[in-house]
Amino acid sequence: VLFHGSIKDNILFGTKQVTEYHLLRAVQLSGVSMFTDVDSEGLEQQVGEGGKLLSRGQRQAVALARAILSDPQILLLDEPTASLDARAEKQFIQSMLKTIKQRTLFLITHKMHLLQLVDRIIILDRGYLVADGPKDVILEKLKNGEIKMDSNK
Repeated sequence: VLFHGSIKDNILFGTKQVTEYHLLRAVQLSGVSMFTDVDSEGLEQQVGEGGKLLSRGQRQAVALARAILSDPQILLLDEPTASLDARAEKQFIQSMLKTIKQRTLFLITHKMHLLQLVDRIIILDRGYLVADGPKDVILEKLKNGEIKMDSNK
C-alpha cells in the first residue's frame, strides 16, 4: 500500500533512522532506480494517493524497496515480480542473488525462473504439504511426475 507523498516518503514509511546508504541500496536492489534515475524529481517524485501516479510495476518496486530497506535477516516475498516488466524482473533477480546470501528468503511464486533464488522448495497443494526438499531434487521429481497434486486433476 502506498500513501500520498513522494517515492522516498513511501520507502521510508514506518522506519526510524535510516542511513542514506541503506536507502540508496534499497532503491537500487528493488529496481526503483530504474525509473527515478531518469526522472528530474528522482525520489521526490509524487506517487499520488494509493500510488495512482505510478504504474503497477513501479508501485511494486517501491513496496519491495520498503521491504528490503532494513536489510532483514528473514524476507517473505509473495509474487515479488508479478507486475514488473521483463527488464525490471531480471534486474531484481540479479540484485537479490547478491543480497540474499546468509539470509533466509521465503518466496511464494508461480514463476519457475525465480527459483534460481532458492535452495529448497516446499510445495503446498490445497493446504497440504506435498513436497519438501532441495531444489534440484524437487524439480526432478516434478519433471518425472513423481509429485501428485489434487489441483492437477
